[in-house]
Amino acid sequence: MMSASRPMILIVDDHSDLRDALMLLFEDEGFHVVDSSNGAEALDYLRSGKSVNALIVDLDMPVMSGWEFLAACREHHQWRTIPILVLTGVSIAERRRNELGPVPVFTKPVNFDELLAAVRRAMIREVPRSAS
Repeated sequence: MMSASRPMILIVDDHSDLRDALMLLFEDEGFHVVDSSNGAEALDYLRSGKSVNALIVDLDMPVMSGWEFLAACREHHQWRTIPILVLTGVSIAERRRNELGPVPVFTKPVNFDELLAAVRRAMIREVPRSAS
């Protein structure tokens, strides 16, 4: 059973090795973590109504890309306020980067300490929004 005090992170990436490493990292830091291998699976999880405090999303995935997943999240009033951190293995053209909005973007291979610090900052900013 998940403790209500443990923040939930949803990791969306098609690389199982990276998902596993990120899950271990965040679980060791006291987070509850679930993972999806593509955007469609992640949307199914969000539709289940379970609370998510942060999303870590790869952009280049099969079935449903991170771009498509993020667009779907922005259309849903409850999901658009979830803090998002992007992981990518490819460079993003400035025009496409602007489509992401003000989200932290990390290039693979990711520095785990930097990603962890960014998630913590995002969680701090998320608390006041959800309390209002």
